[in-house]
Amino acid sequence: CRRRYLFSVTSFLPSFLLLPSFNYYTMSVNSTPIQPVPVGLEVLGNSEYSQTYRVGGHDHTLGNPIRHLLVSSQSNDVDFAGYSVPHPSERVVQIRVQMKNDKGRKADEAIVDACDTLKELCQHIKAKVEQAHDNVVKVE
Repeated sequence: CRRRYLFSVTSFLPSFLLLPSFNYYTMSVNSTPIQPVPVGLEVLGNSEYSQTYRVGGHDHTLGNPIRHLLVSSQSNDVDFAGYSVPHPSERVVQIRVQMKNDKGRKADEAIVDACDTLKELCQHIKAKVEQAHDNVVKVE
């Protein structure tokens, strides 16, 4: 939901300060429209062990759990994992993965494993919420 806040200079100034020949403008805080998602998935980097993944249509809600799962992976082969949202008006998250050595798992394998783990966690939470919802007693 995008809100537009409109105000006019004339609403702040007393009438005796307004000049009749001057053009007063209405200003909008969100004067630029929200742009469509620029990418679905884009992989940047020329090494199989160090990649940046740009995922369109997502933000911190996806970036932070993926980063956490990469850093806390059981194999301990992830050297660095981080994410960023370049600008709040762009619905894009960039996830950076660097592996410790060039002989083990590749960055693609690490991020796929993290996504699979996140999917399993979400399914588990959904099942628990649905189970708890069935046990709720409605008090009237």
